[in-house]
Amino acid sequence: MCDPIAKLAHNEPNVWTMKKEILFLSLEDVVSAGGLDVKTAAEHLEHGFRLLSLGRVQQPMKTTLKPICEGGESEMGLVNCLPAYINLGEEEVFSCKILGAMPPNVRRGLPRATGLLTLFDSVHKSPLCVMDAQLISAVRTGAVSLLAARRLVSPETEEVGLVGAGVNMRTQLLALHHALPSLKRARVVSRGESKYEFAREMERMTGIQIKAVQTPEDAVSGCKLVVTCLPNVTQPVVKAQWIDKVGVTVFNIGCYEVEATLLSRMDRIVADVWEQGKHRGVQTHAQAVAQGIIPETRVEDLAPILVGERPGRSARDENIFFCPTGLGFEDGIVGWNIYKSALARRIGTTLTLWNSPKWI
Repeated sequence: MCDPIAKLAHNEPNVWTMKKEILFLSLEDVVSAGGLDVKTAAEHLEHGFRLLSLGRVQQPMKTTLKPICEGGESEMGLVNCLPAYINLGEEEVFSCKILGAMPPNVRRGLPRATGLLTLFDSVHKSPLCVMDAQLISAVRTGAVSLLAARRLVSPETEEVGLVGAGVNMRTQLLALHHALPSLKRARVVSRGESKYEFAREMERMTGIQIKAVQTPEDAVSGCKLVVTCLPNVTQPVVKAQWIDKVGVTVFNIGCYEVEATLLSRMDRIVADVWEQGKHRGVQTHAQAVAQGIIPETRVEDLAPILVGERPGRSARDENIFFCPTGLGFEDGIVGWNIYKSALARRIGTTLTLWNSPKWI
């Protein structure tokens, strides 16, 4: 039978009469199922990048919905949609994350970003699980940096300058803590008081000595490793002149955070997937290409480095810039493993999607 619907109906005569249930995982459920484990997420993502290099991942371009008006993303917010398909061999993952980001929420005591990740059954293509996506987004972003840091950052790095103190920066520091055993000190800056809470909590979690400072220049000057992670900024916060001239690694995690002119003196510029970054068009490497500062041929993808087709850092004095856009398959593979963990631990709430498919 070539018709998949007919095949399903033939093999499962009750498929059209049985009720449909899905698993719902709240933020707390995701945490209980191992959602804060950046190291394990990195292991899953490393496998995912190998599948990506083998052509076993399908991910359309990230779709961004935002108002067409003055203020930009930093004031008006946006909604991102990231679908993906991953062929794991014995398992197939169909996923779609929809995440809304509204930076002014922070001033109102609300999360900057909230959303849902939906997983679909590979046989019937019906929903299996809906889960909170905010933590998964933050953890998978940190996990990608963990993989990148192992290959792009000097293992002797002892200090990092952090610009931003939100949820994503927390997972960045957790990732660097795992990737760089020599890391001992951090300086952090943010616009508000969050830098002080960040310093207290993350010092306790990592054992890294963290100092809250007053300006971005204070945070990054003299650091061989710089990480920026800010909410949808449209103008650079870190000036190129503040960054060391030799042997520096810059992780630009958010949008247009570092002056694009910096890239003219980088030896290597790495994206997670450049085509995705170019399509999104708002991050520093995309701005540098758009402004004619560098040709896009200078930008390379992370996967060939992770699978050993291209080298990582090859010299102590090399300057490397890394800018991940955030990929749908990363959400999918991390969410899939959270889902399996939740099933094994009997975590979550079963919801009835329908009792009878009469109207569908």
